[in-house]
Amino acid sequence: METVGQVSISTCLQDNDEYLKQLLGIGVSWDLIAKPFVFDGVKMTSYTVNGYFLTMNMVLIVENLEMTLKEFVQSHRDHAFAISELVAYLNVTIGFVQVQIVDRMQDAVRYILSGPMVTFLDGYDQALMIDTRIYPMRGIQEPEVERLVRGPRDGFVETMLMNVALIRRRMRDPRLRVELMQLGTRSQTDVSLIYLQDVTSEELVDDVRGRLKALDADVVAMGEQAVTESIGHVAWNPFPITRYTERPDVATQALVEGQIVIVVDTTPEAIVLPTTIFHHIHHIEDYHGYPINGTYMRWVMLVGSLMSVLAPGVFIVLAQNAASVPKWFAPLFIPKNLPLPLGVQFFLAQIGVDLFERAVINTPTALATAIGVVAALVFGQFATMMDLVTPEVLVFMGVAAIAQFAISSHELGAANRLVRLFVITAASTLGIWGYAGSVVVIFLVLAFTKSFGVPYLWPFVPFDWEGFKGLLVRRPLYGPDGRPAIFRPKTPARRG
Repeated sequence: METVGQVSISTCLQDNDEYLKQLLGIGVSWDLIAKPFVFDGVKMTSYTVNGYFLTMNMVLIVENLEMTLKEFVQSHRDHAFAISELVAYLNVTIGFVQVQIVDRMQDAVRYILSGPMVTFLDGYDQALMIDTRIYPMRGIQEPEVERLVRGPRDGFVETMLMNVALIRRRMRDPRLRVELMQLGTRSQTDVSLIYLQDVTSEELVDDVRGRLKALDADVVAMGEQAVTESIGHVAWNPFPITRYTERPDVATQALVEGQIVIVVDTTPEAIVLPTTIFHHIHHIEDYHGYPINGTYMRWVMLVGSLMSVLAPGVFIVLAQNAASVPKWFAPLFIPKNLPLPLGVQFFLAQIGVDLFERAVINTPTALATAIGVVAALVFGQFATMMDLVTPEVLVFMGVAAIAQFAISSHELGAANRLVRLFVITAASTLGIWGYAGSVVVIFLVLAFTKSFGVPYLWPFVPFDWEGFKGLLVRRPLYGPDGRPAIFRPKTPARRG
């Protein structure tokens, strides 16, 4: 059988029907509808997908189409008409959203499987596409991850159209560009590339657009993760080079700063790129409180991120060098001797935290409290009673876990977990030199990591004073501010 791209729309309606019946499995796939019509002597067949429309709406559309088509045919009885003439007439007289011409069978098949109604007319090598679709969609609600004490509660959903509308509501700028493309040879997933024309670097837009078009995959079923791994060439570096957000206000703020937002249909998360590691540490809550409070919490999160990675290693090094620890400090860092080495104890504690995290995710809400009680008994009280781990190990691992979960970016938290295990292994096997070496290795990995050409440690490496001040201080929203220079924006200043 020829591929869809090699087949043209035939002027013979029967040929088109036979081809589509075989290609789409009409009669086998119950959700695909092929409905023949004869309106005033004009034979046609309409194709659509059941579930992408409301039945009463479709009935009204077909009745409207029949009435309008009869009027058009009667006014053209003396001469043949072109599809373009029919489309122009339908667009100004019919009561539904959009009618357009489809010239290629490949596009017709894609539209059919995307939800619109595609109609083939006997005697014409073009088809009509009528956008009748209404995608199944859950209600807009607050995101589960990026929660706020005070602020907007709307979050992205699995429908791309609605997600773009949420951004448009906050960005009524005529220079906002939303480019549509389809990814995946089989899935044909709709993807929107969003940027500000007068702000975002053209080189960055061209680079990301080219990577998206070059994406070689048959199915983009995993949504945002599949897109990120493909266009970012993600291998074994655990640090996230893109940021995911379910909040339209975060996505809008990223556009203002000169970043790009990618919205993938069927996923409630938007991709923000390029990013630095500090974009993953900042939280939207900083902007819904007074500047002094936001600044304090930025410092807390920076310290917490370092503690998430380094605290267990510091404990191991100090415990190994107990003689050098001051007496007033010794009770915190000199645990009692147990059969298992400290490194093994930390690994057991980390595995316990990870098992508990996955159990909470998979446990029904009604049983989540019970799981928490069981985890506290097994990994806390009983583990210390059986001399598997010391209380000090549980305290330091608990601090590291709390700091990990406090980061709004789940991806950076997951990366910190792996890095923490690396530091624990190096410190427990090689002592203070292993700990120092692991810190150097981590710094070098971060220093050489780039997110679509942007250094991952900016504004620390390379050092940028203005960016560094913005990292540490949450400035008043009314004051003059500039866009991050590392994104090479066309207009560096936000005002004027």
